[in-house]
Formats: sequence, C-alpha cells, structure tokens
Amino acid sequence: MSDFAKQLNQALQQMYDRVCSCEDGLLSPVAIDRGIRLLENLNYPTNLIENLPPGSGDVAFPCANPLPRIISLAPQTILDLGCGTALDALFCVSSLPGLQQLTGLDASSKLLAKGEELLLHFPAEAEKITLFQADLNHLSRYRLEISELILMNGSFNLLYDKAGFFADLAPLLTKNGTLLIYDFLLSEALPPGFSDEVDNWLWNIGGALNSAELKKIVTDAGLKIIEINEIERIDPVARCEIIISHEKRGN
Repeated sequence: MSDFAKQLNQALQQMYDRVCSCEDGLLSPVAIDRGIRLLENLNYPTNLIENLPPGSGDVAFPCANPLPRIISLAPQTILDLGCGTALDALFCVSSLPGLQQLTGLDASSKLLAKGEELLLHFPAEAEKITLFQADLNHLSRYRLEISELILMNGSFNLLYDKAGFFADLAPLLTKNGTLLIYDFLLSEALPPGFSDEVDNWLWNIGGALNSAELKKIVTDAGLKIIEINEIERIDPVARCEIIISHEKRGN
C-alpha cells in the first residue's frame, strides 16, 4: 500500500471516529444537509424514518436513496460495502420480504458499533443482517459469499486502488447480479494537484473518476456499465446512480 493510501485510510478512520463522538453529527460546521433531514430530502420512506429510535439517524450521510432501485431488483442476497451504521441495511430488510441475507462491511468499528446498537431495536430484521469490520481495499482477504446485489452508497470514491477493488469484487457478484454505486463522477477536470490532498478525498471528490476512466476499470474487471443516471450536477462533479453487471449478462 502506498504512503498516500495509508494516509487516506488513517484520515478516514479519524474522521469517522469523530463522527461517532460528535453530538451534532457529521460535518456539523458545514451548511449541508445531514442525518434525518438528509434522509427526508433524499425521499427515504417516511414510515421507515419515523420508526427509527431517537438519535440513530444523526450520523446518516448517504449519497442517494437506493431503495427504489433495490426494490425493483428484489434481490435475495445483498452485500453492502461501506454500510456505516446499517441504516440502508435495515431499510432494505424492511422493504424486501424476500430478502434472505444482507452482509454489511465497513472499516470503522465505531460506525459498526452504532449499527449493532440500532439493530437491537429491530430483532426480526437483525436476524437477516450480518455486520463486520473489513478494509474494502482488500476484499480478497475475507471469506464472502457471492451476492445478487452489491451496494455502495457513498463509499466508492473513498477507495484508492479502484482497479484492484473491481478485480476483487467481480467474483463476489452472481452471474446475473447487479452492482449499484451511488457516488460522484467528474463532469470536468479537477484543478491540478487537487487529488494530491488527502482532505479532498474525504468529501468523495478527490478520488472521483470521469465516466471514461470508470468504464475502463469496470471493463478490465470483466464487468459492464449498464446505466449511469445523473441525479444532480454541481460542476466539477455529478452525483450519479451507476448500475454495473457482468459482461455476459443476458447471454
């Protein structure tokens, strides 16, 4: 692992540790939506939000609401990479009666501890959810079952070696499965030196790719981009839904 990658991992760990100990939630000094307000603005179902115990949504910071797409795909198994406090995991289990198993991975032990605490309030749903700490940069180190759907909601751009990540991820997706990524793509070039600063990666911008760069590493891993749906554009980035599958899907 390069020195920069080590610095990035350390900075991310420190950031999420602060998130879990800060009463005002993530990025509290910054005038952007977060927590329950963000969930509401992203149109997460009101009944699911209202069912949360007090304080459990305070550190929520998803890039988008994946539930409509996931419900339409109706997977029986889900792998949630970068699951944080397990809100998406809980919402998926609550919204998919046919879901058999959801495995959530995150590098932050403190976020996962909050997730385990949340799931104590939902014992029936928790029976289908397994959470554990893992470095997403090295998925091949772990014994993971293949899944029909792999979700990344705001975690993809935090990965330093995206090509290596896709090589590890491809075997974890079933033949007709779907990888859903919600994150930023570049709509124009970043300023020179911008991606050399670790802090710029923490906002999911420094590590963003353009669509051509993403297509290359996806194709090199034997996968295929099915759709890129732009949700919102704030140049130099666009917040996107990216749908990926195996190259031979449908053959």
